[in-house]
Amino acid sequence: MFYRTTAQSNSQTAIRFAAQYNQQITNYQLHLTSGVRLHRPSDDPIAFRQANALTTQLGQLENDTSTISDISLKLNSSSSLLQSSSELISRASALGQQGIQASSQAERNALAVEVEGLFSSLKNIALTQTGGTYLYSGTRTKQPPYEFSEPEVAGATLNAQYLGSRENSQSHIGSATSVDTYYSGDQIFANKNRQDVVVIGTTGAKNGAGTDNMIGRATLLVKHSVTNYEAGSGIQAGVSSADKDTVLGQLGDNELTIADTSGTGDFGTVQLNNGDVVQWQRSDDDLVVSDSNGRKLFLDTGSITAGFNGTVQFSSDGTLSVDGGLTEVAIDFSSSQTVTDSTSATQTHIDTREIKQVGDDSLEFPGTSNLFQVFHELISDLRNDRGLDNVGAAESLERRLSELGEYSNQVLDVLGQQSASAQSLQEVEIRVQTLQLEVETQISNIQGTDIPETVLRLRNEQTLLEFTYAVSAQIASSTILDFLR
Repeated sequence: MFYRTTAQSNSQTAIRFAAQYNQQITNYQLHLTSGVRLHRPSDDPIAFRQANALTTQLGQLENDTSTISDISLKLNSSSSLLQSSSELISRASALGQQGIQASSQAERNALAVEVEGLFSSLKNIALTQTGGTYLYSGTRTKQPPYEFSEPEVAGATLNAQYLGSRENSQSHIGSATSVDTYYSGDQIFANKNRQDVVVIGTTGAKNGAGTDNMIGRATLLVKHSVTNYEAGSGIQAGVSSADKDTVLGQLGDNELTIADTSGTGDFGTVQLNNGDVVQWQRSDDDLVVSDSNGRKLFLDTGSITAGFNGTVQFSSDGTLSVDGGLTEVAIDFSSSQTVTDSTSATQTHIDTREIKQVGDDSLEFPGTSNLFQVFHELISDLRNDRGLDNVGAAESLERRLSELGEYSNQVLDVLGQQSASAQSLQEVEIRVQTLQLEVETQISNIQGTDIPETVLRLRNEQTLLEFTYAVSAQIASSTILDFLR
């Protein structure tokens, strides 16, 4: 097949080449004005793919930078708060020490007021939020970490219930690095080092064997229930015996010495253990006798056997309660008796073998109070709400100072962990920024316009376009005579 060159075919060819050169000129002009040479995959498929991959990597690095900034803000906020907590603990310890050395209760009351202010600040720290999330709720960042309320039973410890999770919340940088950001308040403000129960009082109760789960402190109510006397003497419990007898013990622990000096059971003497001798007569139905320790019995002498002279053994039973008397358990005078708090379903074990009298003993469960409860207990001890003597009050304050010392170390440990995390985070940030700069440079090298080369190519295309126009014009102006010559 033969093709014949015609004017029309020449025009079409010229138009095609002119359009091609114009398109190239437009592209090069765009490259020069934008500084970018890759606007579509067709510009350079291989380079465009490389640029896209690098752009994706750059986006990931920018996300990492944003995450690092967010983590740094949280860690710095938490570190500042923990530093403040440490200062509050130190100040409370100093005030507690002053309380031990104070010469008057009025001075200790003033110290308690200052500790109350510190306590309020500590609670505010624990409930701090950043960006609508709680710093010390662990993974439950929308849940307030603590709920505070006064104890249901007088003498018990403050209710400071932890509501957050016990796992720290982590933020991830890339696929290989994670940092603890939201810490568990239970890790910072709680103590898991349970120690032996401390019993403070005069009833004779002691710490018993067994696993306790009561926390903080409680009041052990030791009450009298009934006194039973051996048969033979005729002595009986007085009218007020059940409510007012203060002697407790098993048969053989105590004794009454009765003498019927009338010989007819009309009058005589009675003595409780080694106490004062008391005169009695048949009409007495609520005679009180005391021993040298101040323990009392109320007696009914109306039925004393005529001519009785001798000692009488008796048992005096009682009950125990740690929930303000809501529930009671009979004393069994054993080495380990379980007493349950009905308000919290917790229990403690008491050695009741040496209980000798009624009274209210104070129970402390060292190593179980969280930091807020220790502050609350320190305030109570400064005010001496339990009515302890000077020695007992000082010893109680010493125990609070010991617990505050442990919490000071615990808070500083967590502060150290966060400082180490912040330091590591700075190093990661430097590496990310360096890598980000390298990727940006690579993208610029691939996408950026090479100005000298592009200008050269632009001029070349312009020259070719002008040449195309010139040739086309010359061909178009040719006549039949030009072919005939």
